Formats: sequence, structure tokens, C-alpha cells
Amino acid sequence: MVFSPGFQVNEFMCAVAGCANPVCAKGLCRSHYDRDRYSGSPLKPLRQRMCPQCHTWFDPKRSDQLFCSGRCRVAYKRARDDDKSLPVKPETTMYVRPVDVSELESELVVESFTDSQVVEKCGGLCAKCHEPVDVGSSGADGAAFVWKVPLEKSHSATLANRLLVHKRCEGGTS
Repeated sequence: MVFSPGFQVNEFMCAVAGCANPVCAKGLCRSHYDRDRYSGSPLKPLRQRMCPQCHTWFDPKRSDQLFCSGRCRVAYKRARDDDKSLPVKPETTMYVRPVDVSELESELVVESFTDSQVVEKCGGLCAKCHEPVDVGSSGADGAAFVWKVPLEKSHSATLANRLLVHKRCEGGTS
């Protein structure tokens, strides 16, 4: 997941930069949550195609877009009118380019906070089972701290992204 610089995460809005839809689960709206669940990334894959006229790579806006511009489309049509051996619809392949996180977000957003601030923010209740957490205990009812959205996806180590849970609830899914 990618946050734009200075993007303030709140618990009611999707954590993906530029998305203002309401949160469904794990800090994501329904569409980003489903995409993350099915593909492992809440972001759309970046697709590229080579223009059959000018042979440059471009990012198509639609899956049926064959040319990088209207100018190339018209030039191909004129070339096809002159040379009847060219196909009416040129054969092109769409390639899925892996998402490079450095392209989208260069830095980790880090905020300074303490465990006591996390306990205060959560009201002393476990974020998964909503029962009181014994902060002084080292047993199963003791305190454990987890990220609401994992750091490898959110790039946001902030108080808003940190949750208090029981040690017994730490490994479970919400």
C-alpha cells in the first residue's frame, strides 16, 4: 500500500493514497481489500504494451487500446491502406510490469510513539476480541502490539497504524 507524503491515516478512510472510500477491513476499502486478498497487493498491476506503429512502450488506459496515440493509429491506418498485407488489427501483447515500490513511495513514514500511547489509544482493550488486556502480565492475557496494516504494505510506522492485542490473539486474523 502506498501513502502519499503527509497522508493522515484515519480509521474511517481507506489507507491507499487517493482513495477516499470507507474502510471495510484491515484499513482498506472493499475493492482494495478484495484485490489484496486475491492478488497479494491492493494496487492495480502496471500494464504496458508496445505500439505497433512507433514501437514505443506505453501504459494503456483500456485493455483494448492498441496504439499509444491517435496519431499512431491514423498513421497505421494510412500505411495499411497503402500496403494491403498489413493486418486490419495488429497483433500486440500486453505485459504486466511488476510494481516497483520505489517508483510509488520512496520513504517509510515514521512517527515517534510509545507503547503506553498505543494502550491509551486503544483504551486498554484488545483490537481483535475487545476484552481488557493485562499490560503487566507476560502470559496469554498479556499485551502484544501489532500493525493494523503490515509495514511492507503500508510503509507507515505511525500510532494510527499500531494496535494493542492479547498475546493469544496476536497470531489470529481479524
